[in-house]
Amino acid sequence: MSIIKRRERHLSERLSVSSTYPKEQTVVGIIGEPVLLPCGHSKLSTGNYPTKTRIYWQDLTPKVLHVFKDGNEEYDYQDPFYTNRTTINRDQLASGNLSLLLNPVNVPDNRLTCCVILIINGVKSEVCRITVNAAARYQKPNLTVNSTDMTLVCTTYGGFPEAQMTWRTHNRTLDPQEAVTKTTQDPGTRTYNISSRVNGTEGQNMTCSVHNPTLNEIQSTSIVIHLNFRKPRRKMIHCCPQSDPEHPPQEPEIEELNPQQ
Repeated sequence: MSIIKRRERHLSERLSVSSTYPKEQTVVGIIGEPVLLPCGHSKLSTGNYPTKTRIYWQDLTPKVLHVFKDGNEEYDYQDPFYTNRTTINRDQLASGNLSLLLNPVNVPDNRLTCCVILIINGVKSEVCRITVNAAARYQKPNLTVNSTDMTLVCTTYGGFPEAQMTWRTHNRTLDPQEAVTKTTQDPGTRTYNISSRVNGTEGQNMTCSVHNPTLNEIQSTSIVIHLNFRKPRRKMIHCCPQSDPEHPPQEPEIEELNPQQ
């Protein structure tokens, strides 16, 4: 077993807290942006602070996010998944501000639960537990009409978590069975793309919407179906042959009658 693995197991055993968990806090983190994991506690100022004071931020796996030990930040125990993504305000630790900044939020951070473990003079306690719900906003849906087969297609992309797309016409919400909807996850960003198709009729007012459950945010686009038919051109039918300017029609010759005949 490697030295790092032995350290992680040793640290995990030391941080196993068998006490009543404090009230859990939940924060929403926008993917690609920083999020603060708030944690407040009573003042840490003691006769020995900052010596004999240790603070650990860890998830439930348990992977270590950050460590403050005897006045210094230590990174030997930090899991590589959190490297260069965590920050604390050392100047405010003594006043009880144990908040941790996670920057940036990634899709795998969704449902992350961070526990803050405080050890002072050998006395260990869990002082905070914060859950992160990661989210990304869906783009405003793009709604198009195919006048050939009278279908409407609504698309949106770049959202997280997976969401539902709904259709509404006049005062009625369409049943899911009335739409053909496909949801895919981008292998790179791991965000979701949605495409949905329904049938429509001329004059119908249609609205497609996507609801992000984490942000409680709805993006909608509406359209009224108007078909533009081209009127057939009238074909001119000439009743008589058209004259040729270069060859004007000749007057018919009239043979004079000989009265003696």
